[in-house]
Amino acid sequence: MTEEERIATIKNAVLASQGFQSASVDEFVAEVKTEEIVSRHGLLDAQKEDIEDEKQFLNSDSAEDIEEEDQDMGVVSDQMKGVYQS
Repeated sequence: MTEEERIATIKNAVLASQGFQSASVDEFVAEVKTEEIVSRHGLLDAQKEDIEDEKQFLNSDSAEDIEEEDQDMGVVSDQMKGVYQS
């Protein structure tokens, strides 16, 4: 990020913390964060399994019944329970 971009990000964060938010501020922050993630990690290639999973719902109004994130994780430690509880 350039110095100008960093200053703008800080300014927007201060304004947001004071209750001022706008769509343009939110959009700018999202763009900056996206750019940062892509520059650090690059774009991820879609895996064949991911494409097959999603292809089954193409041109369909139905959604997946059970998402992986919604499945029971079984026994987890007390430390991990705090992480996964909403």
